[in-house]
Amino acid sequence: MFMPQRQQTFQKKHPTLANLIVIVIVVLFIGLVYTGYKTSKGPNGDLSLFKIAVIPIKGEIGIGGSVDPTETIKEIKKADKDLTVKAIILEINSPGGSVVPTEEIAKAVKDANKPVVSWIREVGASGAYWIASASDKIVADPASLTGSIGVTSSYLQFSKLLDTYGVTYERLVTGKFKDAGSEFKELTPDERAYLQSKIDVINELFIDTVAENRKLPRENVAKLATGEIFLGSEALDLGLVDVLGGKEDAQKAAQALAGITHSKLVSTKDKNKGLIGALSQEAKTFAYFLGKGIGEALTPLSAEKDFSLKAELN
Repeated sequence: MFMPQRQQTFQKKHPTLANLIVIVIVVLFIGLVYTGYKTSKGPNGDLSLFKIAVIPIKGEIGIGGSVDPTETIKEIKKADKDLTVKAIILEINSPGGSVVPTEEIAKAVKDANKPVVSWIREVGASGAYWIASASDKIVADPASLTGSIGVTSSYLQFSKLLDTYGVTYERLVTGKFKDAGSEFKELTPDERAYLQSKIDVINELFIDTVAENRKLPRENVAKLATGEIFLGSEALDLGLVDVLGGKEDAQKAAQALAGITHSKLVSTKDKNKGLIGALSQEAKTFAYFLGKGIGEALTPLSAEKDFSLKAELN
């Protein structure tokens, strides 16, 4: 193999140092690849090599909204592919939002290969609860607001106001339902029944999904689908959540599902610091591999699982 003259000369003069550099590079590479595998404790006795990604679901769910499905799904997939991440926590504080974005995020949660725990802080209602139901376990504060299983579609109607000012609505349509829900005219009985039928279909889907995700009898969920909100303590009795608690309880639940006992919470939105930054950040981890040996680190976790008109959820 061709080798630059300067490199050949260096290796001849400093064979031990050259070999040491090669060994260090190899060990660093192995550390990068296998950091996510199981070890007990780090070099200081408390440094965990495991990460649990925390993904926020905060605010209204909708395309371009506070919880945008494209961005949220991207974060879920990023955490799911990260070798150093062993589980995911969804930090939920949302009243819900649009139907399709909610369904898209819930599907990404269910498709994740790693355990997902939903942590409901203040509010995890309607569409936000739909997403939470897709996770492996739900942790809720006892005083949080959950549930609100139901669908709403509403708008302001100005026909009376137009009459006051002598403004008329000229209706030119190709079908009797084409302008159903226009704010400039009252609904006809047929239009009201037509729009209500669409909302009812979405509501049935909501009920079916929660029943399937939570493994609850459908008739039980249907009885709860009145739009009523439940405190976390009430939701526990109804089978809508699994554990009452906060962040530490969510972390413990995620650790139990991943089969680990130590972890640190990280954000998937951390800026990429590049190779140099990564080497610096994980220096203690690599030192641990050098001192402890990589035999234990190469043992994979056996506990990891494979999971094979605008209507709104709020």
